[in-house]
Amino acid sequence: MEDLIEASVPLTAMIVGLSAHGARDQAMLSLIASVRRQIPDAVIVAVDHGNRPRGVSEAFVAGADDAVRAENDPSELKARLAARLHRAVQVGQRAAWLAQVGLTPLEERIFTVLSTGGDSVVSRATIAQALGEDDWTYGDRRLDVHIARIRQKLQVAFGDELRLRTIRAQGYVMEGKPLL
Repeated sequence: MEDLIEASVPLTAMIVGLSAHGARDQAMLSLIASVRRQIPDAVIVAVDHGNRPRGVSEAFVAGADDAVRAENDPSELKARLAARLHRAVQVGQRAAWLAQVGLTPLEERIFTVLSTGGDSVVSRATIAQALGEDDWTYGDRRLDVHIARIRQKLQVAFGDELRLRTIRAQGYVMEGKPLL
């Protein structure tokens, strides 16, 4: 459990897989119960790969928010997870919102730096420093790739309500209201 949780990156959503192997299932059910005790607001979805008679009910008893059998269509898991994450967003779970947008951990860190800048321009150097890296040199396109991916995901999720704009030779500014 300790390996899953870092103070700087809180765990707020988790999918746990159950199998037809009793010992492994007990470990996964214990993991669900432990996460529920330590992080009560976490969104926990269990997938019963063993399709055991009581697998889904055991997951609920352990503390899962939702559970599905593996024999169900994968779109059901996707729909259930989206619904749970949507509810979590409504009660203010930041990481659940980010998971719904589909940001990777590095994109989330970049987005957090940009969204805390308010209406101010956030420089590339500020982003690099927040990521614990040296300032990017001219021609290094890594940040540009991440920014482009963040833009695409924000466009899909919010259209023009939330945009990331480039200010030439200065940095980036977030336009709109992030849900953080």
